[in-house]
Amino acid sequence: MYAEPTPDNSFDKYDEMRLHMEQLLSASITDFDIQMRIAIPLDGVGVRRVRDLVRMKREDIFKVNRLGEKAANEIESILDRFGLSLGMDV
Repeated sequence: MYAEPTPDNSFDKYDEMRLHMEQLLSASITDFDIQMRIAIPLDGVGVRRVRDLVRMKREDIFKVNRLGEKAANEIESILDRFGLSLGMDV
């Protein structure tokens, strides 16, 4: 006898999380309420996406002209709200 296939209605939460993380990492840093006084120097060194930013370490922030302790703290605070951090391997 022939059995009719049943549709797969299962939800794969891991794929959903991966897709969400990919969207988050692909977003522009200006979409994350990063102030222009921080975004402009980051753009000058090629950091335009969240993916680029989270790959940086705290020490790398200090190497960017016009960025220091206050900027690093603000960046970490913003990333933390989204479950991200500096120095991530993405």
